Amino acid sequence: MAHASVASLMRMIESLLISNSPMQSLIPKQELCALREKVSSLELFVKNFERNNVSGEMTDFEVEVKEVASAVECTIQLRLTETVVGENKSIIGIIGSIFFKGISNICTCRKFRKSLQQLAKDIDHVWKETTKIQDKGKQVSKEPLVLDFASSTNDILNVNNNMVGRDDLKERLLEDLTITYHEEHKVIPIVGMGGIGKTTLAKEVYNHGLVL
Repeated sequence: MAHASVASLMRMIESLLISNSPMQSLIPKQELCALREKVSSLELFVKNFERNNVSGEMTDFEVEVKEVASAVECTIQLRLTETVVGENKSIIGIIGSIFFKGISNICTCRKFRKSLQQLAKDIDHVWKETTKIQDKGKQVSKEPLVLDFASSTNDILNVNNNMVGRDDLKERLLEDLTITYHEEHKVIPIVGMGGIGKTTLAKEVYNHGLVL
């Protein structure tokens, strides 16, 4: 899941910041700390998002988060490898003087820094999506995640809204409520993010001739 990818990225960043490796001098700590703050916030949001996603299916947002987090982790690992290889070459190479070693280290650190800055922008792009989700949630905060049929029955009876693009879901609900009904009480939760049409779907099914 997306949270696992973000958590893995977070663990790697934390390990780099607390490591006592001699390579620490070549790691741009300021940029890495800034990236850690962004990833930390994203990890918390994704964790809560997945907790509320009771369907168990990955959303487009979660897929994007997983891909970006994995790409960021791979890029950092690549830069670390380049740093280690460059350090070794500067030590055992033909041109291994202190002067050239210092120049090599500066170039490596600069490249690492630019990569971290770009990765931070990638995380920012994903974070913008979380802002949209939060804003959307505030707009529909009065709509429950799981419909309370008992409290909304009176409203449902007098609605004439027509639903578009959800005929397959409506047919599945009608089948569950009619064809497979065996006289037992049945509760079918309709779950999902706010604004995707849960209430309209329930109303359409409630007023359908087969159910009536």
